[in-house]
Amino acid sequence: MGLTHGGEMFAEGGWSAIKIRLEACGWSAHQIELFHIHLRQGWPLAMAARQVALATGLCPLRSRPMG
Repeated sequence: MGLTHGGEMFAEGGWSAIKIRLEACGWSAHQIELFHIHLRQGWPLAMAARQVALATGLCPLRSRPMG
């Protein structure tokens, strides 16, 4: 992980691309911030999605398995 071309990079790609995918799937701004926190801590995207859904009690209707 680190910074590349002004954006954070994670195993699943750059943060800006991940954020766009999350928005398109219907995740809220608050949930997306929780994703960002988990990814910064080294969580895989699929595990972060599960944790965010559990923590907020919400999962977007258009969500699909992440990862």
